[in-house]
Order: sequence, then structure tokens, then C-alpha cells
Amino acid sequence: MKRLVMLMLLAALALSLPVAASTFIHMDQKALVRDSASVIQGRVISTSSYWNQTGQVIVTDALIQVEDTVLGNAPTVVIVRTFGGTVGGYTIEADGFPTFQTSERLLLFLEPENDGASRVAGYQQGQYRIVRDKSGVEIAVPVFAGASLVLRPDGSRAATAKALPLETLKASIRDEARRAGRPLEN
Repeated sequence: MKRLVMLMLLAALALSLPVAASTFIHMDQKALVRDSASVIQGRVISTSSYWNQTGQVIVTDALIQVEDTVLGNAPTVVIVRTFGGTVGGYTIEADGFPTFQTSERLLLFLEPENDGASRVAGYQQGQYRIVRDKSGVEIAVPVFAGASLVLRPDGSRAATAKALPLETLKASIRDEARRAGRPLEN
């Protein structure tokens, strides 16, 4: 009887653990600037999800209208690709991966893909939503999902980025690029 009760308790404990969690290596702003070909501010024009070439994974492309190129160069519209999406009733979701909604405004750290599209550097660590506070100031809010765990290379937990006024974040990115010897435009 004790064995049955213990097994039931262990099963209940296992079921209570979070199923949807991802773990990522922490990337501070310095690392994001180093690894990004460009940093843009823009608005999502549209999204489209489809099966990859092998038919095993759903990916989503977001068309982003560029409002400001903070670092590097970018065309007026950027295609940003991410893992996950919905196609024909099938949905793939992964905590910590970038997500996009039509009309939302974003600041994105971007790395190039082989086919001309881009991906967000550092997964959601390189994605900020732009909102206005009560006084009308634009604020860059980190998107990083709460179910995801961010670890430093030594395995300890890392703090995630905090919301900042958009212009403060953009100035900080440009300052970091200058310290790294990167030109603001390529």
C-alpha cells in the first residue's frame, strides 16, 4: 500500500512540473551587438507559416517594415524567420523562440540566414516589443518568455533584460557598437 501511495505521489509531482520550458545561454547586450548583422526598429506587416522543405517542422516568416536601422544595414522590408507556427490545424510552439503578430512594433537584433531572410539573434533575447507608456514615451519591453530559463555559461541563472525607453536602448546599442569598433552602418 505504501508503494502505491508513493507511486501516486511521484506521478502527481511529475505531472505538476512545467512541460513547456526551454533553456538558453544568456546573451547580454554586448553579445547581441557582436552577433548581430543589424538591429532594426519596425512594424510587422504580415506573417506566414509553412512546412520546411523536409516537411518535418513548421516555420514562420514575418515581413517587417523597417522604421529605423539602429545598427548595420537593412532593406526597407526584412523577412524574419522563426521556428513554429500553425499550418492546416497543426501547431508547433517553442518557449523562448520569437513570435510575431501583425501590426506589432518591435526592436530586433538580426542575424542573416542563407537565403536572404534573417533570424533573431539570441532567440527572444534579441526581441523587444515597443509600447507607449501613459505619458506617450515609447518603451522597449523584452519579450523573453517566463517559462524559459536563461543560464550563464557557468550554469547559473542569468537576469533577463528590463524594459527601457526605446531611445535609451537604441543609444545604448549604438554606444556598445562604437566600443566594439563596429561602424553603425556597413
